Amino acid sequence: MIISVVWQVFTRFVLKDPSSFTDELSRYLLIWIGVLGGAYTYAIKRHLALELIAPKLGRTGQLVLSIIINFVIITFSLVVFTYGGYDLVSNTLSNGQISPGIVIFGSNLLIGYVYLAVPLAGAFISYFGIVDIISSFIALMKKESHHPAEGDSL
Repeated sequence: MIISVVWQVFTRFVLKDPSSFTDELSRYLLIWIGVLGGAYTYAIKRHLALELIAPKLGRTGQLVLSIIINFVIITFSLVVFTYGGYDLVSNTLSNGQISPGIVIFGSNLLIGYVYLAVPLAGAFISYFGIVDIISSFIALMKKESHHPAEGDSL
């Protein structure tokens, strides 16, 4: 994305002939960075969280709360991101919506490929949520006290 923006600025102000595809490319890359970055942030437990209840609970309560929260997030992710994103991608691809500025091998980029970031992020969020639920459940069964709770840093 940085290369695309630098090239756009260079061609616009130095060459006085702006590149035709870098503006759109930067927007599409920003979509991918934003959506997949949200999934990554969730995976490393740096996402936005309101920690009002968890500090007042004991270790077991924090693990149970973590399982409940992750279950809600997984459900939302599967329904909205994965299912809804898949529906968005398939509808956009079947309708043939194209990007007017980006041509790859003589064909315009189909916008559905840009939207693929949404179901991919949903799959990643669901995966990391399931991993966290399993590790919380194992910690509950073993009564481990060193397992990070929801929102704790690694």
